[in-house]
Formats: sequence, structure tokens, C-alpha cells
Amino acid sequence: MATADLTSTRLRLVYDDGIGEDGKPNFQYKSYSNINTAATADQIYNVSQSIAGLSSKGLVNIEKTENFDIKA
Repeated sequence: MATADLTSTRLRLVYDDGIGEDGKPNFQYKSYSNINTAATADQIYNVSQSIAGLSSKGLVNIEKTENFDIKA
């Protein structure tokens, strides 16, 4: 049976960057690598809110990406 081993976690913050000429919202993205793979959702949320507080743009979304090695 195959196993999946968590190798890395990445955090991406999505900021409001206004409205484009086409009337659709624009977003600005900021990514952070080397996030502790054991970090809980609450910890990631709290850190994201703290980081976003340093920006003049409004935080729209917090995204977490996990990478796995899959082995047989």
C-alpha cells in the first residue's frame, strides 16, 4: 500500500488590490515557505492576521498548501 509523507507547507496570503478596469477585483499575493508542518489551523490563522496587519491592503483569504511524497 502507498504512503503519503508530508514534506512541506506553504502559506499564501491574498490581499485586496482594488477593482480593475474590467470591473473585476484585483488581488495581490504574498507567499511564505518553510512553514512548520505541525502548525495548527489556529496558529496559521493568528500568524496570518499579524502579518496582514502590517499591510495597508485588506486581507481577503489565507491559503495553505501541503506537499507530500508518495511512496509505494
